[in-house]
Amino acid sequence: MAEPGPLPPSRDPAPAEAGADFLTFVRRRPVFLAGYLIVGAVVAMAVVAPLLPLRSPVDANAGVYLVAPSLAYPMGTDTAGLDIFSRVLHAPRVDLAIALFSTLLAALVGGLLGALLGLWDGRPGLKGLIAILAMRLSDIVQAFPVFALALVLVAVLGQGVPSIVLAIGIVNIPVYLRLMRTQTLTIRTQPYFEAATLAGAGDAYALARHVVPNALAVLLAQVAGGIGAAVLLTAGLSFIGAGVRAPTPEWGGMIANGFQNVITGQWWPSVFPGLALALTIFGFSAIGASIEAWCNPRERTRTSRREWAAFVAAHRSRRSADARPGAATP
Repeated sequence: MAEPGPLPPSRDPAPAEAGADFLTFVRRRPVFLAGYLIVGAVVAMAVVAPLLPLRSPVDANAGVYLVAPSLAYPMGTDTAGLDIFSRVLHAPRVDLAIALFSTLLAALVGGLLGALLGLWDGRPGLKGLIAILAMRLSDIVQAFPVFALALVLVAVLGQGVPSIVLAIGIVNIPVYLRLMRTQTLTIRTQPYFEAATLAGAGDAYALARHVVPNALAVLLAQVAGGIGAAVLLTAGLSFIGAGVRAPTPEWGGMIANGFQNVITGQWWPSVFPGLALALTIFGFSAIGASIEAWCNPRERTRTSRREWAAFVAAHRSRRSADARPGAATP
């Protein structure tokens, strides 16, 4: 009688993957790992680009007008004779800075307000009234298209990096407000929160001790995806001329500068910055998805494809060995 084959990987929360750290969880999922590698590469580009022996990203050279990609110009040049490769590598310094600061602004303001509104929801008196009015104001803000509202705010505040950061932050505040309010309302139903309330815990203690620690992972997942959305919004504003001013290297402005030449065959001024923008957005989306999946115990303990492939290969190998002529049988 042949020995039984190996058992399939367990889905119980106790086995190896449930006890593994976050890095192991990410490494076992290629899409998540690709997101971290892409974002890491983009951040490295932003840091080391000024230190590399590259051509100037802002000095035009009319003698190399729309040069196709070559060894001298790996990504070609644009209509002003600017080196696209140098500009693509320098662009994350502006795009990531705007996206990061605007998202942190939205997360801090919206997250704090959302947590307070969640605590005050349903209370009598002034706090309950503030919670109702704030949610109605949030509904009004979210009734407008995000891009259109950001464009209006930039027009009011004036064109420039600080104005773009403030505009993108303001239009994204309702997203984090609603997220944290929902999380806080859920936490309020937990026995430990009810016990703290009965013991006389104030709002500050409830926020610091219960709401923030239990909602932080969900907030971080939204922040990671929000940075990618802010990069896209920044590029969109620059594409229509309301964002970062030329000749500062920025992906949206580069796409806008070269898209008219695509129909005449000069595709490189728009395609390369477009690919960099798409990969960056995918990377941040994958990071947000990885954090969200890690927060879900069912997803965290789900068997990965690699583990199932290893199990199937081992099982087939054992069956082949047992089926050979002369195989020992007890």
